[in-house]
Amino acid sequence: MAPLDIVGVWTPERPKTQCEYHRDSLQTTSPEGYPIVGAYVPQCDANGQYIPLQCHGSSGHCWCVDSRGQERAGTRTSPGAPPIDCDKPERPKTHCEHHRDSVQTTSPEGYPLLGAYVPQCDDNGQYVPQQCHSSTGYCWCVDSRGQERRGTRTPPGTPSQSMQGMG
Repeated sequence: MAPLDIVGVWTPERPKTQCEYHRDSLQTTSPEGYPIVGAYVPQCDANGQYIPLQCHGSSGHCWCVDSRGQERAGTRTSPGAPPIDCDKPERPKTHCEHHRDSVQTTSPEGYPLLGAYVPQCDDNGQYVPQQCHSSTGYCWCVDSRGQERRGTRTPPGTPSQSMQGMG
């Protein structure tokens, strides 16, 4: 039955939105109709739209979502980290970030292959001047395009090359 408005006239209920369906499906997941403890439940605003900043109550992680509720890349924060501004336009991924992401999603399950070199990018998405292969222990210097600088590779346990004068 539709709710009465202030004047006493019946008003039709609006249909549920995608966010509300998503939220409601997760809030009634146990046979008794209770949410599963620890499950992420999306947050919707009064109009039923996804709230731009979503947080997982159990883990403390937060992230920004688009209008369809899809996580925006690079917006996830750790528990206790200051919240990010979801109204800030999403910057396009840099070469380093594309390179890193392509290596991190090489298995069918989306995990990096064991032993694969994963480039390290700074907070602005640029290559960190010294790259290290976590599996082999080798380190080397790279230019702004991520290309190895000749003569800078050091074996495991060797003091790393100085980055000064290499910018």
